[in-house]
Amino acid sequence: MTYQVLARTWRPQRFDDLLGQEAVVRTLRNALTGGTLGHAYLFSGLRGVGKTTAARLLAKAVNCAEGPTAEPCGSCVSCSEIAAGSSLDMVELDAATHTGVDNVRDLQDLLRFRPSRDRYRVLIVDEVHMLSRAAFNALLKSIEEPPPYVLWVFATTERHKVPATILSRCQQLEFRPVAPDLISRRLLEIAGKEGFQLDPAAADAVARAAEGSVRDALSLLDQLRAFADDAIDEAAVAAVLGVPRFEVTVRLVEALASGEAAAGLALLRDELTAGHDATILFAQTGRVLHMLTHLTVDRELEGALSDDQRALLEPLATRLGTDPLTRMLGLWLEHEPLLREASNRELALEVAALRLSRWPSVQRLEAMLAGGGGAPGPAGPPASGEGRSRAPAGSGGGSAASATERLAGALWTEEPRLASAVESAHVTVTGACLHIEVEPGAAALARLLDSPAARSALEAAGRRQFGNVEEVRVDVTGGMDGESGGGQDLAAEAAADSQVALVQRVLGGDVVVVRPDVRGD
Repeated sequence: MTYQVLARTWRPQRFDDLLGQEAVVRTLRNALTGGTLGHAYLFSGLRGVGKTTAARLLAKAVNCAEGPTAEPCGSCVSCSEIAAGSSLDMVELDAATHTGVDNVRDLQDLLRFRPSRDRYRVLIVDEVHMLSRAAFNALLKSIEEPPPYVLWVFATTERHKVPATILSRCQQLEFRPVAPDLISRRLLEIAGKEGFQLDPAAADAVARAAEGSVRDALSLLDQLRAFADDAIDEAAVAAVLGVPRFEVTVRLVEALASGEAAAGLALLRDELTAGHDATILFAQTGRVLHMLTHLTVDRELEGALSDDQRALLEPLATRLGTDPLTRMLGLWLEHEPLLREASNRELALEVAALRLSRWPSVQRLEAMLAGGGGAPGPAGPPASGEGRSRAPAGSGGGSAASATERLAGALWTEEPRLASAVESAHVTVTGACLHIEVEPGAAALARLLDSPAARSALEAAGRRQFGNVEEVRVDVTGGMDGESGGGQDLAAEAAADSQVALVQRVLGGDVVVVRPDVRGD
């Protein structure tokens, strides 16, 4: 006996069996029960989501012995013949192979005759976008004013290629890609009824590989069933479809998140050597990062995870945290267009992995810059009063410190380097004069603040902040003494500091000024 593939064996025979198309089903049922059925429909959407099946179900509904009805019986002569594809009153045309105007005219000839037995003659044109321009033109009048016993149903995977003149004459229903969890549950249900073993993890992998197409998922399941001899696990999916095993992808993410570039690249090389596609590896890595992020926000966001998968992910998600994972996921996704357009996708994948492996260094740098003592902290300018140097000893009270903060705050957006320099100095406002004093030994800082460009920016910021001052002058005092001796010792000490070396290695740049720690306890 000839084997019938799963996609045909399990083709939906009722509207309730159409997976993931609730909006379409509701629209058609309401039209059938309310007597508002159109004379021409256009079903569009991804391949294998149920467009042609829905067209046949609609033919059943209008011609059922108990109809027109939203619940065709499936057992009358009309329903049985439509299901078997032998009904004289349901005609299907594959526009991919019958593209010419003569093929359309053959259909139009049928319009002159009433149905041989049923209420409607249902004409289904699959992949209608493949018709020639002349064929479309020949259809126009027939679609706009068909006989009352004719129902047109067009199906297409590329609605944008259908002329607007055709679209305007049809009721358009969009079929959505089916969610992976729905496909996975359907595969497990079919496996149970067919009597073969299918691991939930393998069902999930097949559902994701199908990318929203139920028919593709069933075709893949047929292929896996033949390979694995009716015992399908995740290893079989990895071997047949080139999808890496889940635990391998988790190990890859863990290695990269820990800064272990060599270990991460070794895992990638093993997977690529095994024949796994770079694009699939990239997508699976992004998926794991996405799931980890979900788990840190709300464990229930990833309800479809198996117990084994959850046991692998939850400790890693807890260790990394929401903010780092969100930024890592964003960094990974930045490489998606680069990978897609690269002539060497394996190299592009390795570059993405290497960039992600730099993440721990960036975290340590951010923590150091934020004054967090090694813990990750936010980037950007410090909040008012946080992480800033106090005024030099003997410089005055709180009002002087307030002037320093106000002037620095006015500079942060456009002149962050100058703002940082101001925060390291002591600012006072006396009458119409703005005084900026730097510490002894900070000659480079004094030269920066006393430059013509800096004076211009400081004057503008001073006017914005201290509007009651009629004229702003910048007086830079101090900073010129002690350029040698202690300053050189501090410079040497800074050059040998591991954290300074980390900043230079990650961001580049030079040490501009070194000053003693004046923050106090």
